[in-house]
Amino acid sequence: MSGGTTSGATSIDTPDLGTWIARQSASSATAMARAISAVHLTRRREAFAQVAVPAPGSVLASPAIANWDPEPDYFFHWIRDSAIVMRTVAELMEDATTTAERERWRRYFEDFVRFSRALNSQDGAQFLRLSRHRQLTRRDARKFLRRDAEIRVLSGDKLLGEPRFNPDGTLDILRWSRPQYDGPALRALACLRYLAAGGPKTEEVVFLLRQDLSFTLRHAGRRGIGPWEEPGQRCHHYYVALVQLGALVHGRDWAGDAPGAWRTAEKRLRTGLDQHWSEAHQVYAAMRPAAADSADDLVDAATLLAVLDADLPEGPHSTEDPRVQATQIAIERLFARELPINQHRPPDQAPALGRSRGDRYFGGGAWFVTTLAAAALSYRLAQCPGQDRAALVRKGDAVMARVRALTPEDGSLSEQVDRVTGAPTSARHLTWSYAAFVSTARLRARAVA
Repeated sequence: MSGGTTSGATSIDTPDLGTWIARQSASSATAMARAISAVHLTRRREAFAQVAVPAPGSVLASPAIANWDPEPDYFFHWIRDSAIVMRTVAELMEDATTTAERERWRRYFEDFVRFSRALNSQDGAQFLRLSRHRQLTRRDARKFLRRDAEIRVLSGDKLLGEPRFNPDGTLDILRWSRPQYDGPALRALACLRYLAAGGPKTEEVVFLLRQDLSFTLRHAGRRGIGPWEEPGQRCHHYYVALVQLGALVHGRDWAGDAPGAWRTAEKRLRTGLDQHWSEAHQVYAAMRPAAADSADDLVDAATLLAVLDADLPEGPHSTEDPRVQATQIAIERLFARELPINQHRPPDQAPALGRSRGDRYFGGGAWFVTTLAAAALSYRLAQCPGQDRAALVRKGDAVMARVRALTPEDGSLSEQVDRVTGAPTSARHLTWSYAAFVSTARLRARAVA
């Protein structure tokens, strides 16, 4: 990797890598856009007698058609994934070099806001009165259906705690890990980013933002399902609490008539987040209470995503937090040992990161979003005063070099790669992976400028 100085007098960019990143970022933005308002696609789930045509404003977690054969069925609008994608859309709108390009990204976001508002106004009891999904579902597939009692109560906060919907805007009738309290917080952060990027302050955006911030305020610090949606993990998740805190910190101007409740919620979240610190192991535990006796079993790369997504401006749980940096080092060392694909990598490449030591989902390989998070945090820290910018850019570039080595020639980004072979696995064309690449490349451009 090329060297440089913290003063910026010498270029700290690596031309060949920088050229590839720019090219991959452009192709990733194009691939990401294909999953937004994909009204030209049709998804048929024959076993459930479902036909779904994505509505304008919906965001597919993956546009690939699959039936767990073996690829997973991600033809859904996930609240978390869609919020992260639309935050990237707001960044692309802000960086657009032409009026036409800016307007295209703006329309995507405004359609997303309208679609999200429609999701939040549904009623589970009414859905059951009109639906015949249980009768029409094939007998051998009925074991995958949610209980009617669970659907019947879906309105208000119960509805906002839903992790996903069909992309046509209808309720998800399938069993999944619920409730999840990070989606509205992430969607609020996306709306705030959109307004900061110069997006018009329409009545619809303001209504959705207030709705999501109010939900976050009411559910701040509550036990729920974490970002990986693992069943049986209804507890306190570092990721969930930190993105909730990020939404409240960045949304303080929207506190309305409840500033006391706002401060109380922030304090509760900060107190809970501090309790994730393991003094014995010098890392932030991903969950509490933690049922582990080693640092390797406490950490999870979701912690890096939490710091990145919350984007606190300073202090504990921000990019500058020494404890966050120590946790990142522990995660990188873990996967350098645990994943066979990392054991004979070139010296200029950092390790690719998985999720956790015990992860077995599709073999528990390396994920693009977690690996890119390690690069993004280095690039973000490089822009903070008093940091060794050149060294941090080189650290981020070592991660991006690893991403490059694992990316197919056509630039397609899957959910993860096989832990032994490095071949793409799990979901193809994961929209979150594309958004993560675009946002990381954007941070790098600012770090090397």
